Amino acid sequence: MKRLHTIIAATAVAVATLASPIASAHASLKSSNPAAGATLDAAPKEIALTFNEKVEQAFSSISVADGQGKEVAAEKAKVDAANPAILRLDVPALSSGTYTVTWAVAGHDGHRRKGEFKFTVK
Repeated sequence: MKRLHTIIAATAVAVATLASPIASAHASLKSSNPAAGATLDAAPKEIALTFNEKVEQAFSSISVADGQGKEVAAEKAKVDAANPAILRLDVPALSSGTYTVTWAVAGHDGHRRKGEFKFTVK
């Protein structure tokens, strides 16, 4: 019986060890500038999203839309050359209002993650 418990415990440890890299294999948003829900006194010149791992330029994007849903940035987002876990988008001068940032990225495993958040310019 003790041998059976040892085998079960060893199997559980092996499964947990093998499953943990799989569970954390997708790129996740760690932070953003501006922050989600922020109210800014001055409009940002760029949107910078920081992920928990490198993101692939070809499969990653950021868009910014005004309160009416009209996209305001014409440029494409670029992966930061110094830190490939950061995706940046230059934005034109933004007027007062609420903006929605929508992002999609693919990490090294190829899985795409998507999300969005809002910020407000006074």
